[in-house]
Amino acid sequence: MHKSILVFFLLAFIHTSVKADTTRTSVDWDGYYTGTIPCGSCPGIKMWLELTNIADKTYYKLIEIYENEKEGTFRSEGTGHWHKDGSTLDLKSKDENRTIFVTENAVIFLGENDKPSAGKFNEAYTLNKLKAFAGGGEQLLIDHSKVKVKKEGNSRIVNFPGLMNFQHMTEGGHLSLTADWIIDCKSKTAEMPRINYYSQRFATGKLIYSTKKNTNGAQSFAESDQDVINQVAEEYCHHSY
Repeated sequence: MHKSILVFFLLAFIHTSVKADTTRTSVDWDGYYTGTIPCGSCPGIKMWLELTNIADKTYYKLIEIYENEKEGTFRSEGTGHWHKDGSTLDLKSKDENRTIFVTENAVIFLGENDKPSAGKFNEAYTLNKLKAFAGGGEQLLIDHSKVKVKKEGNSRIVNFPGLMNFQHMTEGGHLSLTADWIIDCKSKTAEMPRINYYSQRFATGKLIYSTKKNTNGAQSFAESDQDVINQVAEEYCHHSY
């Protein structure tokens, strides 16, 4: 084959590969996202978004919590339809029709005339992707950017806020809780100095109990791959971030 023809086909192949490399195909976008976006009639709207990829089809579940409003929780779920650019996704259901721009570890809700561009977006409408740990009927969701790891003596202390969902109703009548966790890597213990219990998953429903000074103290956690706190310890106690 003539050298110039070979170069032509090589360049064409590279161009095609780059063109096909989109967020949808190259980014680990499925999972959970959260954030608080502006609200015209309330302090803000807390949002939980789950994107799922099943058999190359996209599905979503969205929870919106209008802060300081008694009947302010709304839920929707449906299908996601990707635009040709491979980065923009329409969320559609009977009562929902919104567009999000999907990027690395975040999604951005777009207005009617917004044109998405990587690196240029409105941070006020951004939801950050969460790290998810699951096992033993529990699911713990953590924003990696809010995890703090520090050395204390000859141990490491891991501190983070998070949300835990339960598969079944607990004896206390709650299906989720939010808390601040403190993990001592050496003693393999964890405590929750601040904690809120909710009747429904994703910190929704009735607030059953809340305390900013939990006095239960540190509790040992199981060294099992089914224990979500142990999973977090394995993730952060042995790595530097």
